[in-house]
Amino acid sequence: MKIYISLLILAWSMACRFKPEGETVVSQREDKTEMASDSIVLPKKIQRLKELSEVEASKSYDRLKQELSEELKKLKADDIPRDSLAKLFETMLVRKVIPFWEGTEWSFEGHTSKPQQGSIACGYFVSTTLRDVGLNINRYRLAQQSPINEAKSLSLGAEILEIEEYDKTKRIAAIKNQLEEGIHFVGFDASHVGYIFKQDDELYLIHSNYMMPSEVVIEHVDDSAVFDSFDHLYIVPLSTNETLLRYWTENKPIEVIQK
Repeated sequence: MKIYISLLILAWSMACRFKPEGETVVSQREDKTEMASDSIVLPKKIQRLKELSEVEASKSYDRLKQELSEELKKLKADDIPRDSLAKLFETMLVRKVIPFWEGTEWSFEGHTSKPQQGSIACGYFVSTTLRDVGLNINRYRLAQQSPINEAKSLSLGAEILEIEEYDKTKRIAAIKNQLEEGIHFVGFDASHVGYIFKQDDELYLIHSNYMMPSEVVIEHVDDSAVFDSFDHLYIVPLSTNETLLRYWTENKPIEVIQK
C-alpha cells in the first residue's frame, strides 16, 4: 500500500513539473471538462501589422477606401450600440487601413498619401490614416501641429490622459490601468506621435518609426526603443471616444487646434 501511495505522489509531482508552457495548474477536484475550459494560454505578441489585417491581399488601397466610404455613408450611429460602433471604428482603422502602411519608409519630411510609395513622417502617418478611415480632417494641418495640439484636436473635449513617469514599468502600468481596449492616439512629449493599441491587456505602439528600421511598424511597448525614450505622454481615446465616433459617422469637420 505504501508503495502504491508513493507512486501516486511521484506521478503528481512529475505532472506539475512538466506542465506545458502557457497552461495553468488545475486543482485535483476539477474534472477534465473544467480543465479544458479554464486553462489559459497566454496571447502571442503581435509582431507585424499583417497579423491584424482583415483585407484580402488582392485588394488595392484605393478600392478599400472607396468601400469604407460607402459603408460609412450607410451608418446611423443612433442605431448602433456604443461598443459595436467602437469595434467597427477599430476594425476599419487597425485591421483594414493601417496594415497597408506597414513597411512604408519614414522620413522627417515625408507626407505621401499612398502606402508603399514615397515616405511618411509620424504626424502624417496618423493624420492620413485617420482621414482615410473616414474622419473629416485636414491631414496637412493636423500633421503640422505639436503632439499636445494633435491630442487636443482629436479629443473633441474628452479627457486627455497625460502621463509623466520616468520608470518604464510604472509608465506601462499607468497606461494599462486607465485605457480601455481599443485604439488611441499617443503624443510623445514635443516630438513624436502614433497610436497606442490595447488588445488582450497588452499595449502596442503603431507608428512611423524614426528609429531603426525607420518605417511604419507595430511594436510591443516592452520592445520599443521609442517608447523607452519618452517619459511624458499625451493619450486620447479614439475608438472609445463617443464624440469622435459621432463626428465620424456624421462626417462633421474636426477643427485642428493650433494654439
